[in-house]
Amino acid sequence: MVTSRDVAKLAGVSVATVSRVYSDSNAVTDITARKVLDAARQLGYIPNTVARSLKSNRSRTVGLVITNIFNPVFYQVAAVITTELEKFNYKVILSFNSTYERSLLKNLQTLLAARVEAIAFTPLFEDSDVLELLNSSKVYSLQVLGNAYRQFDSIMCNDYAATSKLTQYLIDRGHQNIMLICPTEDRKEGLLHTLAVNRIDSYEGNYISPLPLENSASIIEDAITKYRPTAIIAVTQDVLTALMIVLKKLHYKIPDDISVIAYDENPLSQYENITTIGHNIQYIGTEISRFLLDHLLEKNAPGDAPRHIFLDTTFIERSSVKDLTVGIN
Repeated sequence: MVTSRDVAKLAGVSVATVSRVYSDSNAVTDITARKVLDAARQLGYIPNTVARSLKSNRSRTVGLVITNIFNPVFYQVAAVITTELEKFNYKVILSFNSTYERSLLKNLQTLLAARVEAIAFTPLFEDSDVLELLNSSKVYSLQVLGNAYRQFDSIMCNDYAATSKLTQYLIDRGHQNIMLICPTEDRKEGLLHTLAVNRIDSYEGNYISPLPLENSASIIEDAITKYRPTAIIAVTQDVLTALMIVLKKLHYKIPDDISVIAYDENPLSQYENITTIGHNIQYIGTEISRFLLDHLLEKNAPGDAPRHIFLDTTFIERSSVKDLTVGIN
């Protein structure tokens, strides 16, 4: 069995230095830390983090609970967070939240039992039991890509403004029968507000939620057939995929027969030349990591007022939206 003494010998440092590398990233220079980590990797050394955490009363772990594993945005953001925290010798325990009502509560209970030092989570809705659990735990809690609890810090994308911008973009091109597929509450409100500002009556066909996911194509097909929208906004990659299958089945051509806008860049939207509004994954993940590290490295004072940050989105215009005003006198 490889020990820290073996790693120290190969790296040309003391056993104490090896211990410091795995317990405090700021206690040694980057060059020395790299020597130790390279030697550990070469020897296949695995530090006994459980024993170390019990001794120091520090687990050096962060819990991350994300939702919608079918949406690449979530696990791409998770990958950035993991990379950023590893620079400071923190590990991430990743858990997936489902639509099951008690899912988030159960995940948080499991993470707290693992003695995580901070938790970042995506709330689907407000839950008094979750609030009570987090308040009693005294563990720093950060909401990511959601904001159900005003008591905790949150980092969100400004999807209300983004959807409002998309809706206005479509209205300016003559579209009034606009369908938003799989809306979150802020996106739905962005759509409805912009329709109202433009004195366009809203109705039940303006937004649909194609759940469960395995039936999404069928639900989308029924909605398009019933409401005949001239433009559709698809809010996730899996929704866009289902939509493209349906449009092909219905022999709809983009943008001649229907206009399409999607959230977030992905290979499908690029291949199909779909106009998108997207999130800067690297920036989102880095900002979340900064909030967590501010707490973990004690850069923010206890008792500070909750911070609620809204990040801007990016717009990429392609050829998937037809201008219905062309030729109208």
